[in-house]
Amino acid sequence: MYNFNQIFEFNSKKNYLFCVYMKKISLYILFSLLSIEIFSQQDPQFAQNADNLLFTNPAFAGMTEGICASAINRQQWIGFDGAPVTTLGGIHSGIKLFGTEGGIGLSIIDDRFEFEKDFQAKLSYSYHKKVGLGKLGIGIDLGFINKDLSGEWRYPDPDGSSDVFIPNESVRKMVFDAGLGIFYKAGDRFYAGVSVSHINSPDVNYSNTEAASFLRPHYYATAGYNFRLLNSPVEMKPSVFVKFDGTKMQYSINMTALYNKKFLAGVSYRDRESIIPMIGLKTANGLKVGFAYELPITRMITVTNGSTEVFVGYCLDFGKNGKNYKYRSILYL
Repeated sequence: MYNFNQIFEFNSKKNYLFCVYMKKISLYILFSLLSIEIFSQQDPQFAQNADNLLFTNPAFAGMTEGICASAINRQQWIGFDGAPVTTLGGIHSGIKLFGTEGGIGLSIIDDRFEFEKDFQAKLSYSYHKKVGLGKLGIGIDLGFINKDLSGEWRYPDPDGSSDVFIPNESVRKMVFDAGLGIFYKAGDRFYAGVSVSHINSPDVNYSNTEAASFLRPHYYATAGYNFRLLNSPVEMKPSVFVKFDGTKMQYSINMTALYNKKFLAGVSYRDRESIIPMIGLKTANGLKVGFAYELPITRMITVTNGSTEVFVGYCLDFGKNGKNYKYRSILYL
């Protein structure tokens, strides 16, 4: 005779295991679809692009007064295990070389995502020439990229270890990298630039795998304009940032307001990906800090609480001698 309680219990366990299995399959499919959309970009991305011009365009080197240094830390996809963490540091200054005006800069970036660790360092040089009401820079950067894959490889089947496209141990590769750029700046009112990174398409073939891999050239374009609202201490700073990696083009538009040359608040929109509110503070001695919170508008919002980005910058301008340039409107005298 059949024990219906046992049969019912057995079927319940089967249904439970089936549901768990389907949940795992659904998550796998979801992340696979997300990865097609998100991971096509090889270069790390940032929210505060207007404060990160040196990394994407070598011609920006020396375009500001004095010596400027900055650092950005980006915590991407909070709550997502193994999510990307990117730290970028840079410093640049104007120079006069053999009687020629120019600028020189250094960028260092550490980018980590799960079992991949990338380290990049590059020197930038920009030749400056006065054009119209502003200054034109033509720049080049040279450096290296160290790519490191280290982790525990788990194969889906016993024969998976023979897959020639999967490294069977930790691997590391260092490659030479180069980029070019053009940047124009007219005082504090207008700027625009175009650039390309990885122009030599560095080959990143690892020694113990037959997988072919290279860094694709990335193309960048940016522009910004500053204007003051009539009879007020508020400056508006709209800007646009466009990137193209050969397969996908994406733009970001930003509107930031600067009050009394001290307090910043703004919002950015990254095409089909996120909305980014941001705040900041500038001091009279050249210090600037900023914070951005990136809220996904894609399916990533179901698995993450968003991304955060902290910026710190400092410019030492020997020409101003510490003078306070705080703006005062006639309405506030």
